[in-house]
Amino acid sequence: MRLYLLAAVAAAAIATPAVAKDNAGYVGLEGGILFPKSQHMNGTVDFTNPLVTDIATGRFSRVKFKKGYDVDLIAGYDFGMFRLEAEAGYKRAKAKSISVDSAFLTAFNTRAGTAFTSDDFDVSGRASVLSLMGNALLDFGDTGFGAYVGGGFGRARVKEFGGSDSAWAYQGIAGVRTAISENIDLGLKYRYFRTGRLNFDDTFTFAGIGNGSGGTAAFDARNRFSSHSLLLSLIYNFAPPPPPPPPPPVMVETPPPPPPPATQTCADGSVILATDSCPLPPPPPPPPPPEPERG
Repeated sequence: MRLYLLAAVAAAAIATPAVAKDNAGYVGLEGGILFPKSQHMNGTVDFTNPLVTDIATGRFSRVKFKKGYDVDLIAGYDFGMFRLEAEAGYKRAKAKSISVDSAFLTAFNTRAGTAFTSDDFDVSGRASVLSLMGNALLDFGDTGFGAYVGGGFGRARVKEFGGSDSAWAYQGIAGVRTAISENIDLGLKYRYFRTGRLNFDDTFTFAGIGNGSGGTAAFDARNRFSSHSLLLSLIYNFAPPPPPPPPPPVMVETPPPPPPPATQTCADGSVILATDSCPLPPPPPPPPPPEPERG
């Protein structure tokens, strides 16, 4: 019975799905919610009237974004506790609101003769990021549930504020995965993403009102796009299925020993087989010789 139990335990261990199988390639699809961080814009104004002081470059506004979405395709190879993968990602979010710096707005209204308020400024459009990253990850756990942590480096193309620019980018990654079959893992992943400095410029002319001066306003956003993402992962492992468990050992029962042979006890006290004959008893001693007659 003990051997049967050991065989059953071994079969169950072999049949348990494994997460991120060692020495095998994998591909995956990930998608989830994007939390872009706000960005600021700088502005400068050159007035046509030389008697009006120009506005030097300074903080003009702060732009906030709505929650967006983040999707990517990954392909990699698991070396054991260490994984390398390539990632192609796409992020997109709409602009939510813009807050204009009060000092900049006051200076502009005073010198241009306008009466703009923060409510007169609206923001529209969206930000999108197309990235190609290489990731290096450390794996922990390989029996049905696992966790990983790592980072990546690559190149990103960002479109926002009516323009586009490219920069190097990096990211930090952490996640967990669980096996739902022999080759498929389901996971939850967190990502912090950040690009290098991006440059977006826009220039337009304006006419002064009343005694105000017209001129040229230039706005630029020299920012880094950064965001947080929470993603669901669906991963397919190319590792072959494990071999079937070995058959349980065959129990061979030992036959009982044969019964002892029948015996008999002879007259002299010896014990012999029942099929043998007891030895004959010794002959009786001879009678004593007769005594001689006396005269």
